[in-house]
Amino acid sequence: MLWDSGLAWGNPQGWQVDLQWELNVARWLSDSNNNPNDLWEFGASPVVRIAWWRHTWVPFLELSVGARLLSGTRTSDDHVISTAFQFSEYAGLGVMLGKDRNLAAGYRIQHLSNGGIKEPNPGTTFHVIYLRYRF
Repeated sequence: MLWDSGLAWGNPQGWQVDLQWELNVARWLSDSNNNPNDLWEFGASPVVRIAWWRHTWVPFLELSVGARLLSGTRTSDDHVISTAFQFSEYAGLGVMLGKDRNLAAGYRIQHLSNGGIKEPNPGTTFHVIYLRYRF
């Protein structure tokens, strides 16, 4: 879920930077053959979006650093995470489409790790392609 904070800087007919808030719930499905364990992920993050509002389609860049809580500390015997608390960073590119720009499509690369709080800290990187509709 994504909320607009109402904070924006720049020109509404050109480059604009705004702050949004993201809450997420995700399911990690393990495909390991070595004692697999699926996890739930819960998170909250501020998102800085830089957009170019000069077209009927609006390209944007997103950057975020936030916190995540996992339901466990391993996805298999081969992938153990020492803490359920994780930091999340991501960068992404996308485009908003439609008359009211309610449809967004994008790509992001996201990394989770505990930031060195405790070992082992293998970190996990995701490549995400998404389609989002704003009601």
